Amino acid sequence: MLTVLPLTGLYGLAKVAVHRLGWEPWAFDPLTGSLFGAATFVIAFVLNGTLSDFKASADMPVQVANAIEAIQDSSLLVAKANGEYDPIPLTRNLVAIVQAILDWLEQEKPQDAIAPNLDQLNVSLAGMLPYTSGPIISRMQAEQAKIRLLLAYIGINRDTDFIGPAYVLLELFLVGVLCALLLIGSASFSETLVVSCLLFTAFTYLLLLIRDLDNPFQYDGRSSVDADLSILAALRDRLQKSLAS
Repeated sequence: MLTVLPLTGLYGLAKVAVHRLGWEPWAFDPLTGSLFGAATFVIAFVLNGTLSDFKASADMPVQVANAIEAIQDSSLLVAKANGEYDPIPLTRNLVAIVQAILDWLEQEKPQDAIAPNLDQLNVSLAGMLPYTSGPIISRMQAEQAKIRLLLAYIGINRDTDFIGPAYVLLELFLVGVLCALLLIGSASFSETLVVSCLLFTAFTYLLLLIRDLDNPFQYDGRSSVDADLSILAALRDRLQKSLAS
């Protein structure tokens, strides 16, 4: 919203200038109303789809954390059942995996840096084989595969612009609506100015919101909505605390 307000101020000044120059040849009519209705429909349609995709993407870090915790729980279960098994190497491996994921998403380090840590998990699982049964190892491998799949999905969402072509249509309607608002006059200029600025703010904010929702894994300080990574950071801290205890 703070990004939009200065633009709204400039738009208001432009509206005042157009009014004083007498460049308001239009009046609000059914055709203009159809333009506003079409713009509203297109924005609402794209926003609805983008929100659905955002909800699915925002849940991915939670699923990654859940899979890592499931592996840790299985490791601790084996350690409780067999005192000869040491769970610390696997826990360290999981800490490295979580940290690599956070570095990738928050600091834009290469995604490939995560793969060696995930591969090292195979070594930790192999060291567990003499102390547990096959089904437990199979379950942990399933969680490992789930992590790989989720990270692949996150990478696709992060690097792919899914609704790029739709932006052209959205921006076309936005330009049309804003030009119409500038050129529409009425008996009460103050009312026209307020309504025009409110509509400008709403349409511009929604367009910027759609762009932010389209990529929930930016973490560059410019996006207003990003998927929450606090659950991964909290998991890393808990694992590190268990190593220290």
